[in-house]
Amino acid sequence: MSCILVVFFALMILAAYRLSGMIQIFAIQSFVLGFVPFFMHADHLGLRDVALAVGTMILKGALVPYILFWAIRHVSMRSEVKPLIGFGMSVICGAVLIAGAFWVSSSLKLPGKVASDLLIPCSLSTVLLGFLLMVIRTKAVTQVLGYLVMENGIFLFALSLFDVMPILIEMGILLDIFVAVFIMAIVVNHINEEFEKTQGLDKRWAKMGESL
Repeated sequence: MSCILVVFFALMILAAYRLSGMIQIFAIQSFVLGFVPFFMHADHLGLRDVALAVGTMILKGALVPYILFWAIRHVSMRSEVKPLIGFGMSVICGAVLIAGAFWVSSSLKLPGKVASDLLIPCSLSTVLLGFLLMVIRTKAVTQVLGYLVMENGIFLFALSLFDVMPILIEMGILLDIFVAVFIMAIVVNHINEEFEKTQGLDKRWAKMGESL
Protein backbone atom coordinates (compact mmCIF):
# COMPACT_ATOMS: atom_id res chain seq x y z
CA MET A 1 0.00 0.00 0.00
CA SER A 2 2.80 2.44 0.85
CA CYS A 3 4.45 1.76 -2.52
CA ILE A 4 1.22 2.71 -4.31
CA LEU A 5 1.02 5.89 -2.24
CA VAL A 6 4.55 6.88 -3.28
CA VAL A 7 3.52 6.64 -6.96
CA PHE A 8 0.23 8.44 -6.29
CA PHE A 9 1.98 11.37 -4.63
CA ALA A 10 4.48 11.56 -7.52
CA LEU A 11 1.53 11.85 -9.91
CA MET A 12 0.00 14.54 -7.69
CA ILE A 13 3.23 16.55 -7.85
CA LEU A 14 3.10 16.25 -11.64
CA ALA A 15 -0.47 17.60 -11.67
CA ALA A 16 0.17 20.50 -9.24
CA TYR A 17 1.09 24.01 -10.37
CA ARG A 18 1.69 25.79 -7.06
CA LEU A 19 5.24 25.32 -5.83
CA SER A 20 4.25 25.27 -2.17
CA GLY A 21 1.75 22.50 -2.84
CA MET A 22 4.32 20.49 -4.78
CA ILE A 23 6.83 20.75 -1.93
CA GLN A 24 4.20 19.72 0.63
CA ILE A 25 3.26 16.68 -1.44
CA PHE A 26 6.92 15.74 -1.76
CA ALA A 27 7.28 15.96 2.02
CA ILE A 28 4.30 13.63 2.49
CA GLN A 29 5.71 11.24 -0.11
CA SER A 30 9.04 11.15 1.72
CA PHE A 31 7.32 10.44 5.04
CA VAL A 32 5.41 7.56 3.45
CA LEU A 33 8.68 6.31 1.95
CA GLY A 34 10.21 6.35 5.41
CA PHE A 35 7.59 3.86 6.64
CA VAL A 36 8.41 1.30 3.93
CA PRO A 37 11.28 -0.34 5.92
CA PHE A 38 8.87 -0.83 8.85
CA PHE A 39 6.38 -2.66 6.64
CA MET A 40 9.08 -4.73 4.94
CA HIS A 41 10.59 -5.99 8.19
CA ALA A 42 7.63 -5.86 10.55
CA ASP A 43 8.39 -9.34 11.90
CA HIS A 44 12.08 -8.72 12.65
CA LEU A 45 12.48 -4.96 12.95
CA GLY A 46 16.05 -3.95 13.78
CA LEU A 47 17.99 -0.83 14.68
CA ARG A 48 19.15 -0.46 11.08
CA ASP A 49 15.53 -0.30 9.87
CA VAL A 50 14.63 2.31 12.46
CA ALA A 51 17.70 4.46 11.70
CA LEU A 52 17.03 4.39 7.96
CA ALA A 53 13.34 5.21 8.39
CA VAL A 54 13.90 8.05 10.85
CA GLY A 55 16.77 9.46 8.77
CA THR A 56 14.59 9.47 5.67
CA MET A 57 11.73 11.23 7.43
CA ILE A 58 13.92 13.88 9.04
CA LEU A 59 16.12 14.62 6.05
CA LYS A 60 13.80 14.19 3.08
CA GLY A 61 10.50 14.80 4.83
CA ALA A 62 11.52 17.87 6.86
CA LEU A 63 14.92 19.43 6.07
CA VAL A 64 14.75 19.26 2.27
CA PRO A 65 11.22 20.76 2.09
CA TYR A 66 12.31 23.48 4.52
CA ILE A 67 15.21 24.45 2.23
CA LEU A 68 12.93 24.43 -0.82
CA PHE A 69 10.39 26.68 0.94
CA TRP A 70 13.24 29.00 1.88
CA ALA A 71 14.35 29.11 -1.75
CA ILE A 72 10.94 29.99 -3.22
CA ARG A 73 10.43 32.71 -0.60
CA HIS A 74 13.71 34.36 -1.61
CA VAL A 75 13.03 34.24 -5.35
CA SER A 76 9.35 35.18 -5.01
CA MET A 77 8.08 32.21 -7.01
CA ARG A 78 4.65 30.81 -6.30
CA SER A 79 3.67 28.69 -9.28
CA GLU A 80 4.88 27.07 -12.48
CA VAL A 81 3.65 29.55 -15.11
CA LYS A 82 4.69 28.07 -18.46
CA PRO A 83 5.30 24.32 -18.39
CA LEU A 84 6.32 22.74 -21.69
CA ILE A 85 3.29 20.43 -21.46
CA GLY A 86 -0.06 21.39 -19.96
CA PHE A 87 -1.01 20.04 -16.55
CA GLY A 88 -3.79 17.81 -17.90
CA MET A 89 -1.55 16.33 -20.58
CA SER A 90 1.19 15.86 -17.96
CA VAL A 91 -1.11 13.62 -15.93
CA ILE A 92 -2.00 11.61 -19.04
CA CYS A 93 1.69 11.17 -19.89
CA GLY A 94 2.34 10.18 -16.29
CA ALA A 95 -0.41 7.54 -16.40
CA VAL A 96 1.09 6.12 -19.61
CA LEU A 97 4.53 5.95 -17.96
CA ILE A 98 3.08 4.16 -14.94
CA ALA A 99 1.40 1.58 -17.18
CA GLY A 100 4.67 1.13 -19.10
CA ALA A 101 6.63 0.74 -15.88
CA PHE A 102 4.30 -2.02 -14.64
CA TRP A 103 4.50 -3.77 -18.01
CA VAL A 104 8.31 -3.64 -18.10
CA SER A 105 8.60 -4.72 -14.47
CA SER A 106 6.55 -7.83 -15.13
CA SER A 107 9.37 -9.18 -17.31
CA LEU A 108 12.22 -8.29 -14.96
CA LYS A 109 13.87 -11.02 -12.93
CA LEU A 110 15.92 -10.05 -9.91
CA PRO A 111 18.24 -12.32 -7.95
CA GLY A 112 16.72 -13.17 -4.61
CA LYS A 113 13.22 -12.70 -3.30
CA VAL A 114 11.63 -9.25 -3.34
CA ALA A 115 9.63 -8.24 -0.26
CA SER A 116 6.66 -7.08 -2.35
CA ASP A 117 5.59 -7.58 -5.95
CA LEU A 118 4.72 -3.86 -6.12
CA LEU A 119 8.16 -2.68 -5.05
CA ILE A 120 9.86 -2.82 -8.47
CA PRO A 121 7.02 -1.44 -10.65
CA CYS A 122 6.26 1.36 -8.16
CA SER A 123 9.93 2.35 -7.89
CA LEU A 124 10.31 2.41 -11.69
CA SER A 125 7.08 4.42 -12.03
CA THR A 126 8.33 6.99 -9.51
CA VAL A 127 11.66 7.34 -11.32
CA LEU A 128 9.91 7.90 -14.66
CA LEU A 129 7.47 10.43 -13.17
CA GLY A 130 10.34 12.35 -11.60
CA PHE A 131 12.21 12.36 -14.90
CA LEU A 132 9.09 13.61 -16.70
CA LEU A 133 8.75 16.41 -14.14
CA MET A 134 12.35 17.46 -14.77
CA VAL A 135 11.82 17.54 -18.54
CA ILE A 136 8.49 19.36 -18.85
CA ARG A 137 8.89 22.03 -16.14
CA THR A 138 10.95 25.18 -16.67
CA LYS A 139 11.49 26.51 -13.13
CA ALA A 140 14.68 25.48 -11.35
CA VAL A 141 12.82 24.54 -8.16
CA THR A 142 10.38 22.25 -9.96
CA GLN A 143 13.24 20.58 -11.82
CA VAL A 144 14.98 19.97 -8.50
CA LEU A 145 11.72 18.50 -7.21
CA GLY A 146 11.70 16.20 -10.22
CA TYR A 147 15.22 15.09 -9.34
CA LEU A 148 14.17 14.46 -5.74
CA VAL A 149 11.15 12.42 -6.86
CA MET A 150 13.48 10.39 -9.08
CA GLU A 151 15.73 9.78 -6.09
CA ASN A 152 12.75 8.61 -4.06
CA GLY A 153 12.09 6.05 -6.77
CA ILE A 154 15.72 4.92 -6.76
CA PHE A 155 15.62 4.70 -2.97
CA LEU A 156 12.45 2.59 -3.16
CA PHE A 157 14.17 0.24 -5.61
CA ALA A 158 17.21 0.03 -3.33
CA LEU A 159 14.94 -1.20 -0.55
CA SER A 160 14.46 -4.39 -2.57
CA LEU A 161 18.16 -5.05 -1.86
CA PHE A 162 17.86 -3.88 1.71
CA ASP A 163 19.50 -6.91 3.28
CA VAL A 164 22.68 -6.65 1.19
CA MET A 165 22.93 -2.84 0.94
CA PRO A 166 25.51 -1.36 3.35
CA ILE A 167 24.21 1.31 5.72
CA LEU A 168 26.93 3.73 4.61
CA ILE A 169 25.60 3.67 1.04
CA GLU A 170 22.08 4.38 2.28
CA MET A 171 23.21 7.31 4.39
CA GLY A 172 25.42 8.51 1.53
CA ILE A 173 22.41 8.71 -0.80
CA LEU A 174 20.49 10.81 1.72
CA LEU A 175 23.49 13.06 2.29
CA ASP A 176 23.97 13.59 -1.46
CA ILE A 177 20.38 14.73 -1.81
CA PHE A 178 20.67 17.11 1.13
CA VAL A 179 23.87 18.65 -0.24
CA ALA A 180 22.39 18.96 -3.75
CA VAL A 181 19.31 20.81 -2.54
CA PHE A 182 21.37 22.99 -0.18
CA ILE A 183 23.65 24.04 -3.06
CA MET A 184 20.61 24.69 -5.23
CA ALA A 185 19.14 26.99 -2.57
CA ILE A 186 22.39 28.96 -2.35
CA VAL A 187 22.62 29.29 -6.14
CA VAL A 188 19.00 30.41 -6.46
CA ASN A 189 19.55 32.97 -3.71
CA HIS A 190 22.61 34.38 -5.48
CA ILE A 191 20.73 34.54 -8.78
CA ASN A 192 17.95 36.47 -7.07
CA GLU A 193 20.46 38.93 -5.55
CA GLU A 194 22.08 39.54 -8.95
CA PHE A 195 18.65 40.03 -10.51
CA GLU A 196 17.74 42.63 -7.88
CA LYS A 197 21.06 44.43 -8.50
CA THR A 198 20.34 44.51 -12.24
CA GLN A 199 16.87 45.90 -11.64
CA GLY A 200 18.37 48.58 -9.38
CA LEU A 201 20.87 49.61 -12.07
CA ASP A 202 18.12 49.77 -14.69
CA LYS A 203 16.09 52.09 -12.47
CA ARG A 204 19.10 54.34 -11.91
CA TRP A 205 19.81 54.57 -15.64
CA ALA A 206 16.12 55.37 -16.24
CA LYS A 207 16.22 58.21 -13.67
CA MET A 208 19.43 59.57 -15.19
CA GLY A 209 17.80 59.53 -18.61
CA GLU A 210 14.80 61.41 -17.34
CA SER A 211 17.00 64.03 -15.69
CA LEU A 212 18.95 64.59 -18.90
